[in-house]
Amino acid sequence: MDRKSVQREMKSAPAHFAARTGLLVVAVFGICSFFLLCNYLLLNQRIGAMEEKLETLQRSERPNPNVSFDDQKGTEQVLHPREKRSVSLSDLEKRLRFLERRINGNNCSDMSPKGGSDWGFLSYLRGRDGRDGREGPIGPPGPPGKPGTPGISGVPGTPGMPGKPGTPGRKGETGKPGTNQPVPGPPGPKGDTGPVGSPGSEGPRGPKGDTGKDGAGESGVQYVHWGKTTCPNDTQMVYEGFVGGSHYTHTGGGGEYICLPNEPKYDKYKDGFQSSSYVYGAEYEVSTYSPFEKKIHDHDVPCAVCYVKSRAAQLMIPARNDCPSGWTEEYHGYLMADHYNHKHSTSFICIDGEAEFIHGSHSNQNGALMYLVEGACGSLPCLPYVAGRELTCAICTK
Repeated sequence: MDRKSVQREMKSAPAHFAARTGLLVVAVFGICSFFLLCNYLLLNQRIGAMEEKLETLQRSERPNPNVSFDDQKGTEQVLHPREKRSVSLSDLEKRLRFLERRINGNNCSDMSPKGGSDWGFLSYLRGRDGRDGREGPIGPPGPPGKPGTPGISGVPGTPGMPGKPGTPGRKGETGKPGTNQPVPGPPGPKGDTGPVGSPGSEGPRGPKGDTGKDGAGESGVQYVHWGKTTCPNDTQMVYEGFVGGSHYTHTGGGGEYICLPNEPKYDKYKDGFQSSSYVYGAEYEVSTYSPFEKKIHDHDVPCAVCYVKSRAAQLMIPARNDCPSGWTEEYHGYLMADHYNHKHSTSFICIDGEAEFIHGSHSNQNGALMYLVEGACGSLPCLPYVAGRELTCAICTK
């Protein structure tokens, strides 16, 4: 749309608005006039009906002493000329006043409205209600009412949100160290020395203890395990070999049994015998009685040299097959030596009770011989010793 068209529309807008407003005013005026005319006609009709009822009452009822004669007369004068319907509004108001007083005075029960429209007419006759009077003084309080019925319990509310943790407080100051210091009390008096008790009887022998571990020092002890090729109790074996000694017929030579190694090493030597001392292998001589499980008669005797690093003492105990308390038993067996009737004497040695022999040596070569040792009564007390009984032995270390 161009600018000129807009301007024309703006100029014509007030004229249209004025025309529409005029038509609206005329329509409202016509509606109001029609409404007033209808009310006027209805009012005249109702007044006529009321006049007819009043005439009927006058014929059937006596004069009402509550209404003056002038009012009754004036009412008759106003109501009788029915032919004069064209009256002014002031005349109508007078008629209505007389009619209202008449109706109130006679208390006519048959004046109750017969239809819905009569209520509007009667309210119109009564006029507007008067204004309310002032409020009276407050009366005394009435008696308390009965307690009401308890109400139904309400629905629990939604739990509130948990509060936020508060700010941690400040750390308190460190307390000062105390000044009190413990003081030792004075020593008590020395008690009296008790009497010396009498020695008790010897208790039973305790069980054999475990073998101690090897010590870390330089000290140690060695012993010969006669009749075996191994060392007991996990001790260290220095070497193994066989038993040697002087011939049983010789009157000289060494008087002890020795453990010869299996592999000798020579230094300077001269082959052949040069009228010197001699060493022979040893044989078991147990033909008459043998306490050993294996058949070892006329077999060569093995041996092993053992070393115990953690102990410093070694002891062979004859006539016992165990060790005293505090000592470690390495092994036990039987006491053996050369025959008592031979020209050559030897030392006593302890052969292991489970004696072994060198395999392939079963031959009666007769060199150094070994016999079981038996007790002979006399200087040897019998009992506890028994004559002719083979003696035991034990090797102990500590």
